Amino acid sequence: MENSPKQINLTIDGLQLSVPEGMTILEAARQNGIRIPTLCHHPALSAWGGCRLCVVEVDGSPKLVASCVMPVRDGMKVVTSNSNIITARRTILEFLFAERNHYCMFCSQSGDCELQALAYELQMDHLTVPQSYEQYPVDITSEYMAIDHNRCVLCGRCVRACHEIAGAYVLNYQGRGIKNQIAFDLNMSRGESSCLGCGACLQVCPTGAIFNRYRAHRSVKGHQKDDRSVIDAFCPHCGLMCETRTIVKDNQLLIIEGHIRPGKTGAERGQLCVKGRFEPLKTPGKRLLNPMIREADGTWKAITWKAAMDLIERSMSRREDGTFGLVSSRCANEQLMIFRDLMLKGWAADYLDTLDGRSLRTIAGALEELGKSFLGLKEASWERIPDADHILVAGAASFETQPMIGAVIRRSVIEKRSNVSVIGTFDPVSPWSADYVQAAEGKEPLVMQAFLSEVLKTHSGQLSPGWEPYLSEMKKVNVQNCLDKAGLDNFARESFMTAVNTFAKSRNPIVIAGKGITDLAESGSLRNLMLLSLVKGILPENAMRLVILKSNGNSSGALKLGISSGTQEGKYRRGLMLLDDENLTGSSLLKRFDGIDFLTVITPYFPEALRDNARILIPRPTCLEEEGTYTSLDGREIRTLHATLRRPKGVSESWQTLLALMQRTEFHPSYARWKDISARVTGEMQSGLYV
Repeated sequence: MENSPKQINLTIDGLQLSVPEGMTILEAARQNGIRIPTLCHHPALSAWGGCRLCVVEVDGSPKLVASCVMPVRDGMKVVTSNSNIITARRTILEFLFAERNHYCMFCSQSGDCELQALAYELQMDHLTVPQSYEQYPVDITSEYMAIDHNRCVLCGRCVRACHEIAGAYVLNYQGRGIKNQIAFDLNMSRGESSCLGCGACLQVCPTGAIFNRYRAHRSVKGHQKDDRSVIDAFCPHCGLMCETRTIVKDNQLLIIEGHIRPGKTGAERGQLCVKGRFEPLKTPGKRLLNPMIREADGTWKAITWKAAMDLIERSMSRREDGTFGLVSSRCANEQLMIFRDLMLKGWAADYLDTLDGRSLRTIAGALEELGKSFLGLKEASWERIPDADHILVAGAASFETQPMIGAVIRRSVIEKRSNVSVIGTFDPVSPWSADYVQAAEGKEPLVMQAFLSEVLKTHSGQLSPGWEPYLSEMKKVNVQNCLDKAGLDNFARESFMTAVNTFAKSRNPIVIAGKGITDLAESGSLRNLMLLSLVKGILPENAMRLVILKSNGNSSGALKLGISSGTQEGKYRRGLMLLDDENLTGSSLLKRFDGIDFLTVITPYFPEALRDNARILIPRPTCLEEEGTYTSLDGREIRTLHATLRRPKGVSESWQTLLALMQRTEFHPSYARWKDISARVTGEMQSGLYV
């Protein structure tokens, strides 16, 4: 049993307290409900002691100390408020207001600004020092955030959040004295810098210096706290299920924040990425509010729900070749299951798939092949990444699929000195890697084949009797020939061998596979990565040391429900698409719709890319407007996302629309209510049905 920390006895404002050794005065005061004002301090960040607003008197000394950095000691007597302390705090606050241009009536944070709140608390109604009126720049080069240096108090929260939470090290100070300000990289604009737009700096900023460009005009409305809703949920966009805090007022989405909390707990540390924090605030297109039909002249007009359903029934009920169903794997499990049953059992579709179906079939094929020898083997959780001593990234563009993974890797490099090797195309993680092996496009499989061969030569154990013949052949692979075909130059070959040796010596490695591997038509390359991960043993939860990055937020749910299995791709003649907010412009999928007879699209927004192909459009809610369950990246966790916003009047829930279509077929499912649907989905997920 670990020894309990030594208890320290002290007095704060006359109260006798006993707190653990190592605490600061500020922490001890807050733990016991004693208020000390702060500005630069944030409980999830390292203490800095820069603003001096938290000054207190210790043992009667006239020299005030910053409570956020002063550790407690036995017998200490602390006073948190008297005339001298209040005068000191008010003087500091006046200088902060005078140094920059803080005009609250023009600021989007007015009403929710810590600097403004402190002015009210200390009853500061005017300045007794002259105003600077120095003009500072405003950086609006980011799509998502702006930084107004006129409102900055140089508290350093954003700098520490960028380092300690995002692991990006983009923000820092530049200049001296009155010219001191926050800078990006080597004094670049945000748009030119290596900033990834995660918004951690935005969330911890105590003033309006960093603000959200998508909701600046609505923010003041949201700061009226009495009639706004704060909803705790999770982000459904990539499968990592990061926790979120959503602020809503008058059915308008105002702010999405992460749960940044003390202790740096959780692999994501309360951070959100650009997908989770900003993308839901964007409007992908014109909102669809009524069923619509494309006329002969190409124009679109609204029709009734009954007319739309009748036309869909007549066109889709004909049992002829060419019936297909395509669904977004961003949809909830319940929607995916009903869509599958409607297409296969209701309309006997020839082809059923997700938009990322090729990737899911590759993953399913590799898991099935390996599962014959390693029963019940699972994927590793992404939360295992920070514990790894070597991280091998293969064919993964994590910023496109799971941006948070990059932050986790960067922090692991800085804090735990983890080794990182990247094989494939350039990604924001690449500069942080010790070994970057850039292969020609599409040649990652050759590099991974060579990698497995080299590692097996150093491995003396036996993986599985059934795989020994294959592994023996892998050891004989001509590595140099593979590297030649992959187009590796001398530098890349050196990096390759360093990565091999590092992996072979590692005790707790993790392999991360991405689209460069899973988007291949064959599953052999992913299978080789699985075998490579097994060389170092299985994790305690009976999982491979392999994290597979999937394209969408519920790709694992689609995989478990068998959406992209059992049917063959053929000629598209008539079909149904269930979309989220995908932009299909430029997609190779569009070529298959040329000359199509009938296409119905169920979507929240008007699909411009399908304007000339679709015949019927059916509106549906967004993921924030209806309840549904989502499956985590590794497929082991299922969580319910409750509606955050009310859906538009007249728009049915997706499951109701799909069920109404199914009731017009000869197939009659065993579920008719939401309760039954949820129970059926839970049963399929737990039983492994369709996997």
